[in-house]
Amino acid sequence: MKKLLEQKQVNQLLRALKQKEKQVLDFRKKLDSINSKKEALYRRREKLGREIRSRIKELTDSKQKRNTLTHGVKERKSKRNRLNQEINKEVALIKQMTQEYSELKKKMGIKKGPEEITKKIDALEYKIQTEPMGFQQEQKLMKEINQLKKKYAEVRVLTDQAKALKDKSRKIDELKAKANALHKEVQEKAAESQAHHEEIIEKYKSIDEFREEEKELREKFNEYKNEFSQANQELKAKLEELRSIKKKLEDNKVEFEESIKEKEKKSLSQRKKEIDEKMNTGMKLTTEDLLVLQRLEQKR
Repeated sequence: MKKLLEQKQVNQLLRALKQKEKQVLDFRKKLDSINSKKEALYRRREKLGREIRSRIKELTDSKQKRNTLTHGVKERKSKRNRLNQEINKEVALIKQMTQEYSELKKKMGIKKGPEEITKKIDALEYKIQTEPMGFQQEQKLMKEINQLKKKYAEVRVLTDQAKALKDKSRKIDELKAKANALHKEVQEKAAESQAHHEEIIEKYKSIDEFREEEKELREKFNEYKNEFSQANQELKAKLEELRSIKKKLEDNKVEFEESIKEKEKKSLSQRKKEIDEKMNTGMKLTTEDLLVLQRLEQKR
């Protein structure tokens, strides 16, 4: 049979018990405080991580838009350059055709082109049909018309060339219109592409800033995690000392308050609410959260 302790020794144990209980409670408060700070940092990190992922997606979309626009600019520039080359060839050709046309007119002693003669004939015929005039005047106009028709027959060889010049001029105008339209599109798309490029640069900067902040939060989170782990080890040591004192008092049939257990139960209940809130919002559980759930399961 074990020898019971003297009252003086019991009193010393009771004072030690009270002191250890206070130390345990202080450590629990410290752990709760560290854990609250740690969890707040964790939530900030999660939010920041979501923001970074969102910015990266926006960055990818902007890159795709910019690349599509840049590709479009290159294609339009290529088409515009081909049109300009074709225009230059057509301009050189129409200059040659105009020179040949002028030389032929000079060779034939013709000052007016076939189309001008045709217009003159049409005007004189219209005048005879619509204006009252004497026989002699009408005969004079008819003679002039016949001379013009004879002249037209002589210069008819120029008609095809004149038509070819007109068609060529129209073709050059159409090509220039297409080239100008493409040039305008190139400028618009290039400006749009540049705007996306500047937007990409700004997004890169914001992502770098967010990542730097995330790094700082991660470092601070690890500090709190290490501090929590150290405080938890110290708490376990204090609890072991507390259990040792309680065992000695129980062996001597000494009654004492179970305040520590009640407060521990209250603390675990509060942590359970925090964990439930995390699970409901889809946040990740930490190792400490899993340990709390394990302790709660053991106490059932």
